[in-house]
Amino acid sequence: MHDDASMTPAAKLPVIRTAAEGLVSLRPAWRMVALLLLAILFLELAFDVLSAHAYGLIGRLWSDHAADILLLVLGALLRTLLYINLLLAIARLVLFAEPPSAAGLFRWGRRQWRIFWSYFVIGLVAAVPIVAGALLTPHLGPFLSVPEAILALQAIYALCWLWAASWLSLLIPIIASDDPAPAIDKAWRIAAGNRCRLLGILACILFGMLVVIGSAQIFDTFVPLELLRFEMPGYALTTLFLEAVYVAYAAIGAAAYRRLIGVAPQAEAI
Repeated sequence: MHDDASMTPAAKLPVIRTAAEGLVSLRPAWRMVALLLLAILFLELAFDVLSAHAYGLIGRLWSDHAADILLLVLGALLRTLLYINLLLAIARLVLFAEPPSAAGLFRWGRRQWRIFWSYFVIGLVAAVPIVAGALLTPHLGPFLSVPEAILALQAIYALCWLWAASWLSLLIPIIASDDPAPAIDKAWRIAAGNRCRLLGILACILFGMLVVIGSAQIFDTFVPLELLRFEMPGYALTTLFLEAVYVAYAAIGAAAYRRLIGVAPQAEAI
């Protein structure tokens, strides 16, 4: 991908067209994308089942507290590996038409480290207001005793991170394209003039989430699942739903990045 494109004035992103372009880019490899989602679901469910059986053994060897910590850490490592590679695979599919593979879920290299440390930094920044609020709570007792004040602070915090999540969607394709520039800084720079439009793209994803949730509730109202011969656990449905959201976020972010730097998708992998 070209780095000098970020020096030119950014064109205005068409919100709906960019979102549609990102999702349509998944169509040539939709079977493999579906397989990746099912593989991640299977691995998460398998880990949970094994954890339930291993908990008692670990607790007997050390303690229940140690078992909780160990299984929590192992689960976090597994999910970090799977979801980072899922995001990278989707971004490279959109940017370079590079078909994803199941084996790619278990890779770990420079790209994966870059995404890990980028989101680690973002997580630290996100934690600063929470830590500051915890330290200031004893001095803000009268203010925090008002429910409206707490709701207002939570709403402001959520809106700030929705806005940040919109232009941070460019982080994944920047790293997936092996751009050597600092990813967070470049995401901020190339989003200039389009941050509100990127927020509109994120709103499209959130609207899709609401449609799916609403459809599921309607289905549950009119179709009693307990009468069916099979029943998919709610956890599995939730996991699949979140995976689909991650896929949409990475695909649409990659499509937006491609438009912002003015580079067409390439057929060959790099």
